[in-house]
Order: sequence, then C-alpha cells, then structure tokens
Amino acid sequence: MAKITCQLCGEQTHSIQLHLKEHHNNEYTIDDYKALYPDAPLLSTEAEEAIKEKRQRQQRVAMAGAATAVQDSNVASIGQAHTQPLHELFNLGRYKSAKSSTGGPIPINVLPKHEHEGFVPDQDPNYVWPVEILKNALMGIELNIPTYLWGHAGTGKSTIWEQICHYTNRPMFRVQHTANMEEADVLGRWTVKDGETHFELGPLPVAMLNGYVYLADEYDFAFPNVLGVYQPVLEGKPLIIKEADAKNRVIHPHPDFRFVATGNTNGSGDETGLYQGTNLQNAANYSRFGIVEKVNYMQESQEVRLLMGQADVVKEDAQRLVNFANEIRNAHDRQEIGSTIGPRELIFAGMVGSRKNSLREGVNLSWANKLSAVDFEVANGLAQRIFG
Repeated sequence: MAKITCQLCGEQTHSIQLHLKEHHNNEYTIDDYKALYPDAPLLSTEAEEAIKEKRQRQQRVAMAGAATAVQDSNVASIGQAHTQPLHELFNLGRYKSAKSSTGGPIPINVLPKHEHEGFVPDQDPNYVWPVEILKNALMGIELNIPTYLWGHAGTGKSTIWEQICHYTNRPMFRVQHTANMEEADVLGRWTVKDGETHFELGPLPVAMLNGYVYLADEYDFAFPNVLGVYQPVLEGKPLIIKEADAKNRVIHPHPDFRFVATGNTNGSGDETGLYQGTNLQNAANYSRFGIVEKVNYMQESQEVRLLMGQADVVKEDAQRLVNFANEIRNAHDRQEIGSTIGPRELIFAGMVGSRKNSLREGVNLSWANKLSAVDFEVANGLAQRIFG
C-alpha cells in the first residue's frame, strides 16, 4: 500500500497525525504541520478509504439500529420536554433582544435525557450567537416550521443549527447534498445481508421515525428533481417510499421531527459567481419553507470576539483581521475583487498567522493563495495597508 512522506523527517506513513504523535513526541501539532506544508497530504489514499468506510459502516449501523428500535416499539417518544428561558439557555446575559417585546423571558423547549443522545451535536463553547437569527431559527423549531438559512460560506449557517440542537438536547442528522445525490441516498435502498435482501432506510425516514432534526445541508447543490422527494415532508405529511417493503413504505413523522436546511443561495441561482455547482431550484419546493432568512457576516465586535475565542489571538490581532475582512468585503461589493472572505478563513488565518508570527502570511496561506492572479494583487494591496 502506497504511503505518504512526512515533510519533517522524510519517513513514510499512512497518517501524518499519528506519525507526529509517535515519532515527533507531539513537538508539532497537525495544525503546525498544515501551516508549514499546506499542500502536503495528511492521509494516504488507503487511510482515507479506510476512514470513509468506517464512518459509513458506523452510520449504517446507527441508522439501522435506530429504525429498528422505533418500529419494534411503534412509538419512539423522546420524552416530555421542559422549558428554559432563551436568554439563560443560550447564555445571552442581558441582551435586550433575547427577551420578548414586553421584556419577559422567551420559553424554549429542552428535551430530557434520551437514548439518542449520541446524535446530539457537541457544544462549541466559543460560538457567538447572532441573536435575531437564533430567535427566528428557534421559532421554526418550536412551531415545527421548515426553516431555510442561506448566505455566504463560513457565516455559521450549519453551526447555528448544530448549536441549537446541542443546547435543546435534540438529536440531529446532517446530510450533505451534492450533484451526485440520488433519491435512494435520502430514502434508502434494497441491500443484501446474510444472503437475504432487506430494505435499509435512508437518513430522512430514520430522522422522521426517531424525532431527529434533519439538517439538509448545502440544499441548493442538489438537483430539483431529487429535492422533490422532500415536498410532502415539508408539508408535514407522511413520507411514502414506493420502492420499500410494506413495513417501511409509509413513514409517519415523529412529533419531535424537524426539517431545516442551509444553502449558499435562496434557490434563485448564484448571482455572485462564487458558488459553482449550486443549481437554480424549483420555486414550488422553496415555497414550502415557512421561514427563509439570509445569514450575513456578523457585526464587527462579534467577529472580533469569535476570532479571539476560535483562533486564540489577542484582541488587537483579531481586530486587524476583521478590518482586513471588511476591506475585502467592501471591495467585493464594488466588484473590484471576485472573491470575499468569511469567518472560517479568518479563523484559519489567525491560527496560522499567530504561529508564523505574521498575520499577513496567515491570510495568504489560509485564503489569498486560492485567488486568481488579479484578485491576489488586489488583496495584497489591502493586506499591505492593514498588516504592513
């Protein structure tokens, strides 16, 4: 099996991360290695395939077990929820907008402990809440209204759903949509096990049966004919799987089931030219989302706090990175540069730049080196003014 070469010592390995731990005594972290050798592979082809196969096997086992538990019991109630004030649950302190119009607390349902907690997303302690978007997203969860968040990459669209699920103890299935997605990837397919054929439910019916939040991520990357399978579900109706056996043909939604989605566009196509692969979508499908909101870049003070927490940089450096990002975003709005920069790239730039002792080099390694030659020169000029 072909191995890859460690750029530090020249030895062959299947995994750089394991190699650093075993042979370099953790002198370098994987982030250090990526900063030093951004183009070097981290896993051999065999290791990538093994990891992919393991993850797929774990998901199949988890989904099969979850679906079996539901159908055996016929009722999969997660349990009676209790309520907590929004501002306390999400640690929003004295945010005026985190309370009702009369100044009172906004009660939010939190699920009790349940057997599906392995599917509850982990906490991100450094996440900075966009309060108004949080309130609208929670309205979708509380009222069982399909909700769609869209906007530039890196603005935290998927993360806000994950963190809502964490704090309300809701299990989640996050499903990535691509141009290669087929109906069977959503609904399920016939498989052979121990010499016998059986219908293996896909992520959507499993989420419906168990009361999970189903996050349809990168929704606008799929083709409209595939997204059509969601339409009855978006209407709150049972899912009919024509190809399934009698036991699995009709899937009724659990009371705790929720459907949420994210995308880079609002279904009307990509007007920026940044998101190749997104598709013009069927308006009838998008009309079934009861709440649609664009997620913009966060306020400057919030983005500074985000970088201080996520990238572990001092306030002064975080402010310089945000100043640079705002210059780039303004230049993009003026059509002077073809690309913009999001919080995700800034976090990487801060992590790399602090280790290289150069925020400008961090910006180059994490973002600017991906640009065209013309855009790089524009970005380089703005970086010179901000970083020196």
